[in-house]
Amino acid sequence: MNTPTNTAHSLQAGTAAIAITPPVGVAMQGYGRRRARGIADPIFATGLAIYKDRLEWLLLSVDVIGLDRSFTNRVRRSIARRLRISPSIVTIICSHTHSGPATLPRLGVVRGERSYLRFLESKLVAVAESATAQFQPVRWRFGMTSLSENVNRRLRVGDHIELGVDSAGPVDERVRVVRLDKADGTNVPVALLVHYACHATTSGGVTEISADWPGAMRNHVCERYPGNDKPTVLFLQGCTGNLTHRIGRDTESWPDHFGQETTVQSQALGRAVGQAAIQASEDSKELDAVDVEVGVKPVSLPFHNRTSVETSEVQVARIGPGRYLADTRDQAVWFVGLPGEPFTEYSTDFGREFQRYLGASPDRTLVCGYTNDCVGYFCTEEALQEGGYESAGAHRMYHRPAPFSGSVQSILRNHCLNAAQDLHLKSPEPLLSWKEVVGHWANRTVAFLGVKGNK
Repeated sequence: MNTPTNTAHSLQAGTAAIAITPPVGVAMQGYGRRRARGIADPIFATGLAIYKDRLEWLLLSVDVIGLDRSFTNRVRRSIARRLRISPSIVTIICSHTHSGPATLPRLGVVRGERSYLRFLESKLVAVAESATAQFQPVRWRFGMTSLSENVNRRLRVGDHIELGVDSAGPVDERVRVVRLDKADGTNVPVALLVHYACHATTSGGVTEISADWPGAMRNHVCERYPGNDKPTVLFLQGCTGNLTHRIGRDTESWPDHFGQETTVQSQALGRAVGQAAIQASEDSKELDAVDVEVGVKPVSLPFHNRTSVETSEVQVARIGPGRYLADTRDQAVWFVGLPGEPFTEYSTDFGREFQRYLGASPDRTLVCGYTNDCVGYFCTEEALQEGGYESAGAHRMYHRPAPFSGSVQSILRNHCLNAAQDLHLKSPEPLLSWKEVVGHWANRTVAFLGVKGNK
């Protein structure tokens, strides 16, 4: 890791991107047994490293369906040894493309490709090292817009739930962008972090390797900025467990594309999300990014009507004003990483509770799925009662004994709040009122007991 020498700016950043495209013939995960007959477009791992007095956070975004904790722990330890950092400040988020190589140990009938995973491990270490070799001062911005190209997929038909298009169902349409510009005043972006929630399944009908619409989105964003010095675009998949894309699925919105799942649909949706991301980027406002902190919490997730639990972790990162001043709490951006496929309700729930307990802006609370682990769907209590693929059948695809309990939503929320609160408690200046402190410890007790928190 190269240590920056220019200390005129509080935070410095380094970025990198590296191709992780597998060979033709690799096993694919996301549906049944498939092997790649070709390469529709390359897939990438992208990295962002943030430095202050030391390396504060290393974020990797990967074009694969998911990675399990044993793999990401190994990668994070390898990176930590090479860069002399703690593994806890390394975050690995997957795009959840269903047109990528088999990277989970087992998904349905398809086992992971061990040779590819060895290759991927080396590439993730390489992209981390590359990102930390080119730090530069940056200015931070945050922008947001909305895009109604995602839609709830849990459609009630008679007395049961089917995979379809429910335009009246809950959905998070926000496209949120964290933009890092060169600090020389030229307004040239170094990196853009794009957060949107939509299953990456637009090209699922073709047995070719593809980053799906997130890859097309990246390309479209990069085309907006001329010259050879293109920004690094990192995609952060949101809470998309019960969301799908309108293109190919919604006859009213995309009548000419209905029933089609090819790279044509990937390109179309990628352009739409890319254009929204560009709008959010260009309309973004200055972010007073002085401090970055990252916290990790182990978590035990109970299964529905079972005594067994799944062990995983949550991860929280905060970028914003220094010293955690109470009057600037809503200006910080929070990244919340969950180890599975959360329903869209998790995004609004966590945003509301982060505002309630931390004073955070709900729009600046970015809840991400597929982070450091991928254990299955995180449903709501209501969905467990309704049934449907995600809450009654998908656990078999993930080779779990049952769906996760309805209490998982509150357990994950409280553990994330505890991780975030612990970052605040490190502050050298008092932040919380006595009432808030009491509420904090009450929440910790609730999380420990594994029961529902306050709504």
